[in-house]
Amino acid sequence: MSIQSSPLWKRVFGALLFPLPANPTFVHAVELTANDTKEIRDVFLRQTAAETAHNIDALDDVMAHAAPGQPDPVSFIARARQFWGRDAVMDHFRNAFTGSWRVEPDESAIRITPLTGDTVQIYAPTRVMFGAVGEPAKTSTFLINEFAIRTQKGWKISAVIPVPAE
Repeated sequence: MSIQSSPLWKRVFGALLFPLPANPTFVHAVELTANDTKEIRDVFLRQTAAETAHNIDALDDVMAHAAPGQPDPVSFIARARQFWGRDAVMDHFRNAFTGSWRVEPDESAIRITPLTGDTVQIYAPTRVMFGAVGEPAKTSTFLINEFAIRTQKGWKISAVIPVPAE
Protein backbone atom coordinates (compact mmCIF):
# COMPACT_ATOMS: atom_id res chain seq x y z
CA MET A 1 0.00 0.00 0.00
CA SER A 2 1.40 3.43 -0.93
CA ILE A 3 1.41 6.32 1.50
CA GLN A 4 -1.08 8.22 -0.71
CA SER A 5 -3.74 5.55 -0.21
CA SER A 6 -3.29 5.16 3.54
CA PRO A 7 -6.11 6.47 5.77
CA LEU A 8 -3.63 8.38 7.98
CA TRP A 9 -2.23 10.27 5.00
CA LYS A 10 -5.75 11.24 3.90
CA ARG A 11 -6.61 12.61 7.35
CA VAL A 12 -3.38 14.60 7.62
CA PHE A 13 -3.69 15.95 4.08
CA GLY A 14 -7.37 16.81 4.62
CA ALA A 15 -6.60 18.66 7.83
CA LEU A 16 -4.00 20.77 6.02
CA LEU A 17 -6.40 21.63 3.17
CA PHE A 18 -9.24 22.93 5.34
CA PRO A 19 -8.50 26.21 7.11
CA LEU A 20 -9.57 26.94 10.66
CA PRO A 21 -13.07 28.37 11.07
CA ALA A 22 -13.40 32.12 10.47
CA ASN A 23 -15.04 32.58 13.88
CA PRO A 24 -12.69 31.56 16.68
CA THR A 25 -14.07 29.41 19.45
CA PHE A 26 -13.78 30.95 22.89
CA VAL A 27 -13.24 29.01 26.06
CA HIS A 28 -16.14 29.32 28.48
CA ALA A 29 -14.96 31.03 31.65
CA VAL A 30 -15.16 28.80 34.69
CA GLU A 31 -16.34 30.47 37.85
CA LEU A 32 -15.40 29.46 41.36
CA THR A 33 -17.57 30.10 44.35
CA ALA A 34 -16.28 32.38 47.10
CA ASN A 35 -16.03 29.26 49.27
CA ASP A 36 -13.88 27.50 46.62
CA THR A 37 -11.54 30.49 46.41
CA LYS A 38 -11.21 30.67 50.19
CA GLU A 39 -10.58 26.92 50.48
CA ILE A 40 -7.95 26.99 47.70
CA ARG A 41 -6.16 29.95 49.30
CA ASP A 42 -6.30 28.23 52.70
CA VAL A 43 -4.88 24.95 51.36
CA PHE A 44 -1.99 26.86 49.75
CA LEU A 45 -1.27 28.78 52.96
CA ARG A 46 -1.47 25.55 55.00
CA GLN A 47 1.03 24.04 52.59
CA THR A 48 3.52 26.90 52.97
CA ALA A 49 3.06 26.91 56.76
CA ALA A 50 3.69 23.14 56.87
CA GLU A 51 6.85 23.58 54.81
CA THR A 52 8.14 26.35 57.08
CA ALA A 53 7.36 24.24 60.16
CA HIS A 54 9.01 21.19 58.52
CA ASN A 55 5.76 19.36 59.30
CA ILE A 56 5.68 16.47 56.85
CA ASP A 57 2.31 15.18 58.12
CA ALA A 58 0.61 18.56 57.61
CA LEU A 59 2.22 18.81 54.16
CA ASP A 60 1.00 15.32 53.29
CA ASP A 61 -2.52 16.37 54.32
CA VAL A 62 -2.70 19.15 51.69
CA MET A 63 -1.34 17.01 48.84
CA ALA A 64 -3.68 15.12 46.54
CA HIS A 65 -3.91 11.36 46.95
CA ALA A 66 -4.76 9.14 44.00
CA ALA A 67 -7.85 7.00 44.17
CA PRO A 68 -7.08 3.28 44.04
CA GLY A 69 -6.17 2.26 40.50
CA GLN A 70 -5.80 5.87 39.33
CA PRO A 71 -2.58 7.64 38.27
CA ASP A 72 -0.80 9.65 40.97
CA PRO A 73 -1.58 13.34 40.26
CA VAL A 74 1.29 14.87 42.29
CA SER A 75 4.51 16.29 40.88
CA PHE A 76 7.18 18.86 41.75
CA ILE A 77 9.21 20.31 38.87
CA ALA A 78 12.05 22.72 39.66
CA ARG A 79 14.59 23.42 36.95
CA ALA A 80 16.38 20.14 36.35
CA ARG A 81 14.90 18.46 39.44
CA GLN A 82 11.74 16.49 38.83
CA PHE A 83 9.77 14.48 41.34
CA TRP A 84 6.88 12.41 39.98
CA GLY A 85 4.27 11.06 42.37
CA ARG A 86 3.29 12.00 45.91
CA ASP A 87 5.81 9.64 47.53
CA ALA A 88 8.73 11.12 45.56
CA VAL A 89 7.57 14.68 46.33
CA MET A 90 7.25 13.88 50.03
CA ASP A 91 10.74 12.31 50.03
CA HIS A 92 12.06 15.51 48.42
CA PHE A 93 10.58 17.59 51.24
CA ARG A 94 11.82 15.18 53.94
CA ASN A 95 15.32 15.69 52.54
CA ALA A 96 14.90 19.49 52.24
CA PHE A 97 13.63 19.68 55.83
CA THR A 98 16.92 18.27 57.18
CA GLY A 99 18.51 21.65 56.40
CA SER A 100 17.21 25.21 56.46
CA TRP A 101 13.82 25.67 54.80
CA ARG A 102 11.41 28.57 55.15
CA VAL A 103 8.69 29.73 52.76
CA GLU A 104 7.13 33.21 52.77
CA PRO A 105 4.51 33.81 50.06
CA ASP A 106 3.44 37.36 49.27
CA GLU A 107 -0.15 36.80 50.39
CA SER A 108 -1.33 40.03 48.75
CA ALA A 109 -0.16 38.76 45.34
CA ILE A 110 -1.74 35.28 45.39
CA ARG A 111 -3.78 34.66 42.25
CA ILE A 112 -6.17 31.78 41.75
CA THR A 113 -7.14 31.07 38.16
CA PRO A 114 -9.80 28.46 37.40
CA LEU A 115 -8.88 26.14 34.54
CA THR A 116 -11.85 23.80 34.85
CA GLY A 117 -14.51 23.40 37.51
CA ASP A 118 -12.18 21.01 39.34
CA THR A 119 -8.69 22.39 38.55
CA VAL A 120 -7.09 25.74 39.35
CA GLN A 121 -3.73 27.38 38.99
CA ILE A 122 -2.32 29.11 42.08
CA TYR A 123 0.34 31.77 41.55
CA ALA A 124 2.30 33.41 44.37
CA PRO A 125 5.60 35.27 44.39
CA THR A 126 7.39 33.64 47.32
CA ARG A 127 10.63 34.11 49.23
CA VAL A 128 12.26 30.79 49.97
CA MET A 129 15.14 30.41 52.41
CA PHE A 130 16.95 27.11 52.00
CA GLY A 131 20.28 25.52 52.76
CA ALA A 132 21.83 22.13 53.34
CA VAL A 133 22.69 20.98 56.86
CA GLY A 134 25.63 23.02 58.17
CA GLU A 135 25.45 25.50 55.29
CA PRO A 136 24.23 29.08 55.56
CA ALA A 137 20.72 29.54 54.21
CA LYS A 138 20.28 31.23 50.85
CA THR A 139 17.22 33.39 50.14
CA SER A 140 15.69 33.48 46.66
CA THR A 141 12.42 34.67 45.25
CA PHE A 142 10.38 32.20 43.26
CA LEU A 143 7.23 32.66 41.22
CA ILE A 144 5.40 29.65 42.61
CA ASN A 145 2.92 28.08 40.22
CA GLU A 146 0.82 25.28 41.59
CA PHE A 147 -2.18 23.33 40.47
CA ALA A 148 -4.90 22.30 42.88
CA ILE A 149 -7.63 19.79 42.15
CA ARG A 150 -11.02 19.27 43.74
CA THR A 151 -11.15 15.90 45.50
CA GLN A 152 -13.70 14.16 47.68
CA LYS A 153 -11.78 15.62 50.64
CA GLY A 154 -11.78 19.18 49.28
CA TRP A 155 -9.16 21.08 47.28
CA LYS A 156 -5.69 19.51 47.32
CA ILE A 157 -2.34 20.44 45.77
CA SER A 158 -1.42 18.40 42.74
CA ALA A 159 1.60 20.05 41.09
CA VAL A 160 4.24 22.47 42.34
CA ILE A 161 6.37 24.41 39.85
CA PRO A 162 8.69 26.99 41.46
CA VAL A 163 10.17 29.33 38.83
CA PRO A 164 13.19 31.41 39.93
CA ALA A 165 12.35 35.11 39.74
CA GLU A 166 15.99 36.14 39.61
